Amino acid sequence: MMLGIRESFAYWECGKCGCLSLASPPRDFGPYYPSDSYYSMKDRTPSLKRRVRDGLYLSPASFLVNWRQRTDLDVIRRIGLTRTGSFLDVGCGNGHLLADLRELGFRSCIGIDPFIPQAVHDRHGTRVRKQKLSEVRETFDAILFRHSLEHMPLNSLALAAPLLRNGGVCVVCIPVIGWAWRHYRTNWVQLDAPRHLWLHTLTSFGMLAEKSGFKVRDVVYDSSEFQFWASEAYSRDIALRDAKPPTGMELYRLKRRAAQLNAQSLGDSAQFYLSRI
Repeated sequence: MMLGIRESFAYWECGKCGCLSLASPPRDFGPYYPSDSYYSMKDRTPSLKRRVRDGLYLSPASFLVNWRQRTDLDVIRRIGLTRTGSFLDVGCGNGHLLADLRELGFRSCIGIDPFIPQAVHDRHGTRVRKQKLSEVRETFDAILFRHSLEHMPLNSLALAAPLLRNGGVCVVCIPVIGWAWRHYRTNWVQLDAPRHLWLHTLTSFGMLAEKSGFKVRDVVYDSSEFQFWASEAYSRDIALRDAKPPTGMELYRLKRRAAQLNAQSLGDSAQFYLSRI
C-alpha cells in the first residue's frame, strides 16, 4: 500500500512472543524498493539552512529548533557521539543522516547498504559503501540500525556484535507491536508488506538481542502521528503516496495522542539502546 500495488502477503504471528514474520518472502524484492520513489534511495545535499538547524539541534541551544522533532538526531544526542567517534549506519540507503552529520564535522561516520546501485560519495569522500554487514572488518564506537533491521535476515544483529568496541552502543530503531497493530491490524501502516520481514514486540526483540550478544539498556518510544493518518488512509484503500497528511488542529491532536501512547509504552516505533554482553 505504500506504492499502491495492493498485493497480499501472509504473516505468521508467534503465539509465544507476539512477533510477526513474513511467511513467504518474494524471490525478488526489487519492485518493492524503486529507486525513483523509495525514500531512503533518494539522494540530497544538505542546504545551508539545514546545516545550521542540525547544528543547533545537536547543541545546547537545541530548544530553538526542537519544535521540529528529528528522531535520527535524537539518537545522536542520546549516545553522546563526538565528532571524532566512529559510527556505522547499517542499511542506510543513500545515507541522509550521514550527509547531515558529515557536514557538521562528524568525519568518522560511514554507512553500508548492499542494495544501492553503487557507492555514495560526497565532498568528504565515501559516505556509503555498497557492502554487506558480514563484509565489514572495522570496529566502531556506535552502530545504528535505523528502520533497517526489520528489512534484514534474522541473524543481522548478531553480525554487528563483534564490530562494536568495548563500551560502545548499538541502537536499533524499529516499528514495534503496540496499540496501532491491535487497532488497525492489516491496515497498520508499519506492517509495510513485504519490505518488513519482522515486526517485534518488546519480548521478541529482547530475546533476539540476547541471542545476538547484546543487552537492552534502554527503550525510547518515538512513534508519531503517522501511525494514525496513514493507517486510516489504508483503511479507506488509499495508498500512502496518495494520502494527504493532516494539518492544523488535527495534526496537533494526533501528535498529542502519539505522545500519550509513547508515554504508556504503546507507540508503534521505538529506539532500543544495546550494549554488548
